[in-house]
Amino acid sequence: MAAFCHVFLLYSSVPAFLDTSHSKLSAQEISSTVTNDVGALDTTRPSNISPGAAFLRAVIVPGWGHASIGSHTRGGFYFAAQAATVYTLLRTRVRIGTAQDRVQLTEGALINELASLGVTDPDEIQEALNSDGRLRDVRGLLDSRKEQHEDLAAFSIFLVLLSAADAYVSAHLAGFPAPLDIETQLSTDGAVDIGIRIQLPNSH
Repeated sequence: MAAFCHVFLLYSSVPAFLDTSHSKLSAQEISSTVTNDVGALDTTRPSNISPGAAFLRAVIVPGWGHASIGSHTRGGFYFAAQAATVYTLLRTRVRIGTAQDRVQLTEGALINELASLGVTDPDEIQEALNSDGRLRDVRGLLDSRKEQHEDLAAFSIFLVLLSAADAYVSAHLAGFPAPLDIETQLSTDGAVDIGIRIQLPNSH
């Protein structure tokens, strides 16, 4: 069911302008109809996917829940964001392995250096390792990589839950009516006819 209302605005200057132009314009040359769609760029279309099903699909594959209800732009955004996060997470794991190798190499070099100096006491070796600036730097790098990995893992989980919640809400809103339409028409007497078309939900 649709409700349509018209608002008529009369401009006195338009007829005066037409009278002084010394030219007679036909109604077809003056009349024009413009329809503006003020709806969102990415609207969801009605589907038979329940909100719970959209939620589960979004948890399994970010963006799948949105795609199943027709919201492809939002689904693509969540899929791309999650893919970028997973890629960065994997790269961080590789960097953690590299940092661990550097720590082991540095510790081995220091232990060999201490052994060549005749230092064999475990406490003295540990104290020398803890006080060495090179080893402290590579250990700090390793700790930084581990913290980055934890942050990315937490963000990835948050992104999955956000995508699932958004898909759940979007599935609820998928049955809402089409966006608002505005129509304007200029007549020969200078009147501007503005119409607003609103589609109301069907009553059951």
